Formats: sequence, C-alpha cells, structure tokens
Amino acid sequence: MTARLLPLLALTACAMPPAAGPPRTVAETSEGRRTSRQSDVDAFIQALLPLPHADRLSQHVFGATHEGRMMQVVVAAEPPIHDLDEVRRSDKLRLLVNANIHAGEVEGKEVVQAVLREIALGGHEDLLEDAVLLFVPIYNVDGNERIDRTNRVNQNGPEEGVGTRANAQGLDLNRDFIKVEAPETRALIGLMGRTDPHLFMDLHTTNGSHHGYELTYSPSLSTGIDPTLDAFNRGTLLPQVRRRMAEAHGFATFDYGNFTGTEPPEWVTYDHRERFGTNYVGLRNRLSVLSEAYSYLDFPGRIDVTHAFVLEVLRVAVNHRAEIQQLTADADARTIAGDWTLGVDSILVDAVPGEILVGEVDEVELPGLGTRIIRREVAVPTPMGMRLGFDSAVRLSPPAAWVLPDPTAEMVQLLEDHGVAFRRLTAAEEHLAAVFMTTAVEREDTLFQGHYELSLQGMWHESRREVPAGSLWVPADQALGRIAAQLLEPLSEDSASTWDRLKGWEE
Repeated sequence: MTARLLPLLALTACAMPPAAGPPRTVAETSEGRRTSRQSDVDAFIQALLPLPHADRLSQHVFGATHEGRMMQVVVAAEPPIHDLDEVRRSDKLRLLVNANIHAGEVEGKEVVQAVLREIALGGHEDLLEDAVLLFVPIYNVDGNERIDRTNRVNQNGPEEGVGTRANAQGLDLNRDFIKVEAPETRALIGLMGRTDPHLFMDLHTTNGSHHGYELTYSPSLSTGIDPTLDAFNRGTLLPQVRRRMAEAHGFATFDYGNFTGTEPPEWVTYDHRERFGTNYVGLRNRLSVLSEAYSYLDFPGRIDVTHAFVLEVLRVAVNHRAEIQQLTADADARTIAGDWTLGVDSILVDAVPGEILVGEVDEVELPGLGTRIIRREVAVPTPMGMRLGFDSAVRLSPPAAWVLPDPTAEMVQLLEDHGVAFRRLTAAEEHLAAVFMTTAVEREDTLFQGHYELSLQGMWHESRREVPAGSLWVPADQALGRIAAQLLEPLSEDSASTWDRLKGWEE
C-alpha cells in the first residue's frame, strides 16, 4: 500500500458517622423538584461509605473542567479496584456509563447515584461477577453548576431548574469528539484510552417529536464502524434490551428518531458524524449506546425509565460478555490488518416500513418563563417508514500511513488527545506516496461551535517522493486506524480539516 502525503498540516477513606439509613439523592428528598449539584453528588458518594459493600466502589479524578472543577469517575468492582490503571488489565467486561454531558438533561446523574447506592448495599453482584463498571455522574460539571429555572423550560421538570447544555466555554460537549477543544472531551477520551471500556453509554433527554415512548436509544451511526460490531448492537444487544424493558418494566422504548414534516411522515434518526460521542466510540471498535429519556415525561418518570434502561443494557452486555470481548478484539485485529474502509458521501438509508407510537402532549404556560410540555398517556401505533441509519456512496481503503510533512503543534496535540500512534521521521525517507490536490474548498456561512466548517474536493496524485525529516508518520495498522482516517483523510465528513485543525489546504 502507498502512503498518503498530507499538506502542512477513589472513594476517600475518611470516616463517616453512621446514618439513619442509606443516603437519598436530591431528586428523592425533594420529591422530584430539584436535581443535584456537584457538592450534592460528592456528599452522596461520601455518605455511601458506611454501607456494607461500599468497598466495591472507588472514586477517581480523571480530569478538570474549563473552570477547574474536578471530573470524577466511580469504579465498581468485586474484588475492588482502587487503581484506575488496573481497570484495563482486568479480564472482565468493562462498561462505562456517562451522565450529564448536557447539564439540562439531568436524570442520568440521579440514576448513577442510585445505582452506586444499590451496589454499596450489596446489589448487582450478578454484574460485578463478570464486569467492571465505571460511572461518570456529572460530565459537564461547569454546565451543571449553572442551574436556573430559565434553562430548558419546555422540559417537564424538575421545577427548580437544570443546568446549561453547553460547558463554560459555550461548547456543546457532544459535538466536540473530533476537534477536542474542551478539556472535558480531552479528559473523557483519555479515560477511554486508559480503561478501554468494551461498551460506552451516554445518558441524555430528548425534547423532540411528540412520540409515545418513555425512552429512545441509538447505536453508533458512524458509517465507519466495524460491520460485525454494528450488526451485534443493532441485531442482538438493543433488541434484547427493548424486550426486557417492556416485559420486566412495562416501558415502551425504540430506536431514536423524529417525525419528518413530509406527507406521509417518516421516523428518522439523527446524525452519523463522529463529533457525537456514541458515533465516535464506534470508530474505536467499541460498542456504544445513546439513551434519550422523553423530555415531556415527568422528572421522576424519566429517572425510573433511565434507571431501568441502564441496568438492562449492563445486564444484556454481561450476558454476552465473551461474545463482546471477542467481537471487539476481532474488530481491532481487522483494523490493524487494514481490512476496513472509511465511508464518505453518506446519506440516510432508504425507508423501511414499520410502526411508530405517536403521542400527544399538553402545553402549560409558566409565568415569566415560557411553555412547559407535558406528555399525555397516549401512544397510538402508526404505520410509517423508518430511516434508522446511513449508507456511504464511497468507501475509502486505508493507505499504509498518513504523512504530515510540517505538522503544527496543534495537530500533534490532537493526535495525542485521541491516542493515535505516530512517529516523527528523524531523517528523510523515500516512499511511493500520494499527495491530495484540492480542487475546491467550501466553508459554511454559519458559525458552528466557533468554526465555519470546511469541506474539500480533490484527488490523489501518486509518485515516488522524498518525505522530509521531521514529518509525522501516522500508520494505518493500529487499533485506532479508523480514528486516524477520520481525522486525516481529506474527504472525511468530520475530520481535523472540517474544524480547521489541519492547516495548509490550498485551492
């Protein structure tokens, strides 16, 4: 294969007095009127210490926010794991649950606390026998500390307000997984690299279409994901979770979507690009699940359905632990061997017939704030077309490597942030290499997340040439080869160049 030559480019050990009973979350003590601040979560976790199995939990700082607040992950394991670096060395299944990436979407934060309490009381031994569980109670800590009643007014509670969608930089953290401009993103990707979870869950709340489900979900929608992993997630894991949610809990769940404004309407999923966390994790050859509780369900109801969904995903994953471990290892091996492609020029798949629960809502005016939307107990099965994924018209095979002849320090940092392996040439080397010649550079007219997004058109020209000393050589034969391709391929739909992180393109 030729190379492609790119242009310049732990729970603390302090004693706690005995409590009258297990601690309760802020949502519980306020009967659903309030949600937790960081200090509340910290106090709750400390109050778990006297419980009989609290030694199964260890609390770790894995980063700091833009405003310097500590980002914490709690590891649940039996036998206990007190060193974060031991997690990756475990031969058990590793599962990471991330809450509060959007700090207005708060039930995941309350659920994580409840699950930690259940573990400290001796619960979920069936999970801990075969898995190490990692929980991030509050990912967007800065946004969470901006709780206000004027945030996310149309959501059905909690009454006393929620945090902000963005972090303290004004960035949507669930659009930052390629450009990595937020310290929170850098920390979470670093945590993934350090602990290597086989499955990642991201907990959200959707305030979109008026459907009849308590919760919707999605696998990674990236068209660059390993097809075998995608087939397992869509064909085995999520369908089993959906059945268990209905049979064991009475909750209606389905693939995430929104109704189109067309006639007849269709049920259509969201975006395939890797700026979204669960899409990004798919490129790391790991399973991912997006959870979207229904915003117009009341706050206690959203906590209940998210609690059930988190535990059912964990249970189904543990039931398939050997298969998941083998699937992810095989996906890594195929990536290292170059047996994969990067999809570009992607569009929604053709609609397939299905049946979607259509709901109804009431609107209640909140004086001085706006309109709250409240779910009615209506769920009408309605036939309609469904589009739940994406296809790529073009598939790009990986080269031997990507080469950056004069890399910027910013680009070097970005590769390091993602954990992509590279080496710097100490002397000039001659290679059969292809140079991408741009024929068109298009920039969006609207600023998005601080950038005017860029897309390229052009073609490769191959010849033998000298690659200068000091160039970065980014090999494709690595487990994160799909991430490298996403960042460095000029035609990638969500790349370093999309966000102006890869300099030197000329028309």
